[in-house]
Amino acid sequence: ASRGALAPAGAAVSLEAVKTNATAVPCAADGEACGSAKCCEDGGAKGLQCYAKNDFWAQCLESCEKGVHPKETRGTWDAQGKFHPEEWSCALLGNRSKPACTTYASKGACPSDRCMWKGSKCLTPCDTITCAEACGKADQCMWKGKCMEACGSFDSQATCKPFDKCLWRGDKCLEGCWTFGADTCAKDERCRMVGGTCKDECWTMAEGECGKHGRCMWRSGKCSMACNQFATKESCPADLGCMFAAPEGGGAVACRPDPCGTPGEDCTQSKCCSSQRGASGMTCFAKNQYYATCLPSCGEKDWSCKALGNRSKYEPGCAWAGASCSAERLCCNVGFNCLVKDDIFTGCVQTVKKTTWTSQIVPLPAGWKGTFVGAGRTEYEVPAQPAGQPVATSALYCIMAVLPDSSEVQLMKLAKQNKASVFACDDHDIFHSWQSAKSGWDTGEATLTNTDVFINVWDQVRDAGKYELYDWTAKVDADAVLVPARLKQHIDALRAPPGRAIYIKNNDMDKGLGNNGFLGAVEVFSKTALYVYYDNKEGCRATLGIQAGEDGFFKGCMDALGVGYMMDAHLFFPDRSAGVCNLQQRAAYHPLKKPEDWQCCMDIINGKPHKVEYGTCDLGYTLKIEG
Repeated sequence: ASRGALAPAGAAVSLEAVKTNATAVPCAADGEACGSAKCCEDGGAKGLQCYAKNDFWAQCLESCEKGVHPKETRGTWDAQGKFHPEEWSCALLGNRSKPACTTYASKGACPSDRCMWKGSKCLTPCDTITCAEACGKADQCMWKGKCMEACGSFDSQATCKPFDKCLWRGDKCLEGCWTFGADTCAKDERCRMVGGTCKDECWTMAEGECGKHGRCMWRSGKCSMACNQFATKESCPADLGCMFAAPEGGGAVACRPDPCGTPGEDCTQSKCCSSQRGASGMTCFAKNQYYATCLPSCGEKDWSCKALGNRSKYEPGCAWAGASCSAERLCCNVGFNCLVKDDIFTGCVQTVKKTTWTSQIVPLPAGWKGTFVGAGRTEYEVPAQPAGQPVATSALYCIMAVLPDSSEVQLMKLAKQNKASVFACDDHDIFHSWQSAKSGWDTGEATLTNTDVFINVWDQVRDAGKYELYDWTAKVDADAVLVPARLKQHIDALRAPPGRAIYIKNNDMDKGLGNNGFLGAVEVFSKTALYVYYDNKEGCRATLGIQAGEDGFFKGCMDALGVGYMMDAHLFFPDRSAGVCNLQQRAAYHPLKKPEDWQCCMDIINGKPHKVEYGTCDLGYTLKIEG
């Protein structure tokens, strides 16, 4: 266009042409073009007038001044490039409309022929508004194919209608989510798209209505999304009472309601506690006949503390070697990391092969992306309780495994005869073992490959059940001389947190000689550590193997299961001479395989000195073993 031409004016219509148009056109709203209609809807403080700008444009305004209006964008350019904005003639087209209903402050002043009094306001009846845009600007109206009173304008359940558009929620009348399309559904926090339809969020529903929807469930006093709405273990919400598991009768693994409780939830009816939802190792304890909840133990004042059902299983909280770790984001095994293989699988894969002395990088398997998601577990130390804080007791249950028809039988009889070793603990048991072969640690030190033997022995301990009555359990070899009173003093000195899963490192030898602080002659575990082990021992056996010996297996298993250690460097130090028994700071002495050396050590502990030269003890009397 030439510089002298009119600036683009959109779809301008000549007023002269409109004069010959006999077609009825609805009156325009405030600010809208009115050249065709020559009339305005009611509005403004004093009504609206259709004012002409020129032969091509007219607009509904409350007032108009001749000349150029501020921010005018239409006009012409002269030969010098100067812009000349269009001027308004302000010619009147038609009659002025009446003031907006909202300008009337009282019910008496509100004109009933075109307005309505609602609540404390004079409003325009929604059914008189024909334009969707104008309808949307009126707070009391909503556009649903036509302009109608907004659901939110009704203040009681009886007036909340029409029912196909509105619903009563709590104390408000609201638009039903089903009236929204996909583009507007997400804009209202009450609504969400479900299967291509906009539906009410479960949390908006009362108890009676919640149960009518298969996608919603009533739990803990509120309506929530049903567990079956979550497709994966990662999305299955424990906080909504869901667990990812197969049904008791068998079937597919899925997100389903957890029948068991968690701390704070009433478990009177279920009589069980949920391992998956934060109640690992807990029991449903009754306060009275009306209330019970899940607790690690019960000593609450004014509670009956009656156990309803069994203790729940301790979950490992990690994934085993080769298993999926997308939910846990943590691997149980040392040297393994949780890595992404592809879009389908994220699992625990070995990245470092660790021995006592070395760490060797293991290449990523072919076809793995290798994106890091989480690390693997390793050992960690449990700090002592600060002064003034509660600590575990030193209540001690001791066990000894004896190989029938072996020299261990004589040593066990000697301990019994002296009322010493395991026989001096708060309680004890003797279990049978069987012959084991020998192998070697990765340090070159020899050790018994007795893992299977002692897995069986610890199974016998579980079945006997006495360990549950004491805070600590000690497994003592027959050729070890244990001083239970000293061990209890050592335990007290550790100031162990009550209820924690703990194993005690029993030496501060070179890590290659002392199995990194944990030798099998005297193994001490807290009750909770044994609970964790019993609930997950199959994972340890499957991934750790049984070639590392008893002490290697049990330390590796405890570390993998997240059981922490506390260090008692002076619990014992391996020495084959009974003369070491003069060191009173130690709680045990090992190995003393000859009955004479075992008795010599016992005599020294009891204040009866003996001459020990070059590892040989002179008892000065003939040792007799009864039984």
